[in-house]
Amino acid sequence: MTFNDKFKFLMDITNTNNTTLASAINIDNSAVSLYRNGKRKCPRDKDVVKRMAKYFANAIKLNYQRKALALASDYSRFNHQRPLSEYSDMLYQWLTDTLPMPDTIVDTILNENVTAPGNSNIHGINTIDISPDSTSILYKQKGKRQAIFSFINYLLSLDETGTIYVWIDDDVYSIFDNKDILNSLQELILKLLDTGYEICQISPSPVNTTQFFEEFFYWIPAYLTGRVKSYYYPRMRDNLFSKISIIYPGHVAVYSDCLSTITENSFTVLTTESAVVTVKENEFNTFLSYCRPAMNIYESAEDVSKCFHKYLSMPVGHIQKGLSLPPAAMPDELMLQFLTNNPDSLGVSLRTSYQLNPVFDEMRNVDICPLATVEQIIDGHVPVIFPVVKQNVPVYYTPKTYAAHLKNIVDIMDAHPNYFFVPIDYDPDDNVCVIVNEGSGALLIRTAVPSMVLDFNHPQLIQNFQEYLYRIANKVGYTDINRKKIRSQLKELINSLEKI
Repeated sequence: MTFNDKFKFLMDITNTNNTTLASAINIDNSAVSLYRNGKRKCPRDKDVVKRMAKYFANAIKLNYQRKALALASDYSRFNHQRPLSEYSDMLYQWLTDTLPMPDTIVDTILNENVTAPGNSNIHGINTIDISPDSTSILYKQKGKRQAIFSFINYLLSLDETGTIYVWIDDDVYSIFDNKDILNSLQELILKLLDTGYEICQISPSPVNTTQFFEEFFYWIPAYLTGRVKSYYYPRMRDNLFSKISIIYPGHVAVYSDCLSTITENSFTVLTTESAVVTVKENEFNTFLSYCRPAMNIYESAEDVSKCFHKYLSMPVGHIQKGLSLPPAAMPDELMLQFLTNNPDSLGVSLRTSYQLNPVFDEMRNVDICPLATVEQIIDGHVPVIFPVVKQNVPVYYTPKTYAAHLKNIVDIMDAHPNYFFVPIDYDPDDNVCVIVNEGSGALLIRTAVPSMVLDFNHPQLIQNFQEYLYRIANKVGYTDINRKKIRSQLKELINSLEKI
């Protein structure tokens, strides 16, 4: 969206006329008309834009306005209630095209450390003591928070554990609009899993890429326990209704339904009445029967090996973001050294898969990889990384081996015009690889402890991963003249390394 598109959108959703805005931010009425009609670009005087942002931040008070803005901007954090000054700053960044890109947010979330649950601290939320055969009705978003935390506390008081059914078709960040509360909720979920509970989850329908990553990766620590099974509904969902249905069969249920645009005009039921709990359990299982697994989680060497072999042998285009130079281009002597130092059966199997991996000339293949500097390589701090292989003895590149690896990449670029190498800055703290076979599947490989491979089946999730990777690639630039520049950059680095 251009500045004028954004400006007109904000004027419309806040129902602001030209005279009102001109008076509020002290500019000429005709200037507002020119901005609205697209005849004048973004003001050079940034103070004017700041006054606009402050006005609109103050005027956007309703849930439907925040939701519309989040959808228009592909930045779901607009959908959260925030202090006026923070909301104003975000609107200023959006109007001036300085809002953080989704890939920046995603990288931050992907590489977050997973910690063990600590003591729960429910910030200002009064939970309810649940008694047998009772029902409580709670109102608005505050009531949803009370019901969910009360539900969890009740489960933690029970002696037996089992499977919890979770179906939340709502923006978790709009329900829990405070970061501290969200952190407490996440800790309690992990505590439930650590106690012995399991979760069967019907995942929400993604609205946009940023919201998908924010909400999906909120669950990543729970997924990494291996005690959560996630499913998705394979048909379109209209996003008209916000739904919550959380059930512990035979014990307790929380449920709420409302129009997604007026979530404050809602009530939530928290009940231990056996007949109602059974009805909600049957409802969940009926909907679950229409769903499909959203992902498979692999930990064993055999399962990971089969998964990689499947992905690498598919004759489709792919785009991937790795932690090192691509293993498919790794020189034989370097791969042999790595596997000799780390005699992992999975590594041997993956080596076979990568060597069998053909580069299909008619398919687009894009490798987004960190490119180290000469200084980093000379210092011996750039590791050779083979995803998911346990590295008992780290292997580091030398100038000779790094140059050999780069030569193989250049040779592949020369032989295959549809192969693209996209260099990004080397980040030693990065611990996540993402591989997308376009239109068919996505893999997320986390190399940090606990390491795990997540194989995604949900078409919308695959598309979101693909969009995330292409955002990074397009930001760097990798086609046409940029491809030639990247090739020259690799050749220059090879020459510098060979002189050492």
